[in-house]
Order: sequence, then structure tokens, then C-alpha cells
Amino acid sequence: MATMIKEEKYIVYIGTEEYELRVQELLWGSEPWPERFRAQIPASAERKATTLFGSTGREAAERATEYLSCYSSVHTRLSHAKTMLMV
Repeated sequence: MATMIKEEKYIVYIGTEEYELRVQELLWGSEPWPERFRAQIPASAERKATTLFGSTGREAAERATEYLSCYSSVHTRLSHAKTMLMV
């Protein structure tokens, strides 16, 4: 069975580093998620990969930003652009 996902792209700045967050919304599909939105953070040398969920896209992005900022003490700035994805 196919899954339909709506995707929003958030650009997060932590210090001088720029991160691109892909927040996905499950519109329909066979695979249920704990909450409607998710942000997947890839692994790096400083952190392990994780998936964070939220009831809104903004909430998932904010949780992902908090997770990323655990590795930096600098304030963050958030902006986003929307896209649509069919998987």
C-alpha cells in the first residue's frame, strides 16, 4: 500500500552551522506514527540518529531544533518552506 506524506523543509541556524530539517506529515498510509508529524535527524560524529514526533509540524521542528542545540549553546533561528512528497 502506498503512503502519502506532506513534507516541510525548515532551515535552522545554530551558531555558524546551518541545518536543513525535513518535517513530514503522514496524510494517509498503512504505517501509523505516534504523532502526525515527524522530523528525522541523521547521525553525525557528535550525535546518534533519531526521529522526533509532534502534533504539529512546528512542534516537530522545535523538538528537532532542541535536540540539535543540545550539542551547541548558541541561540537558534528558524525558517521554513513547504513541499509535497508522495512516497
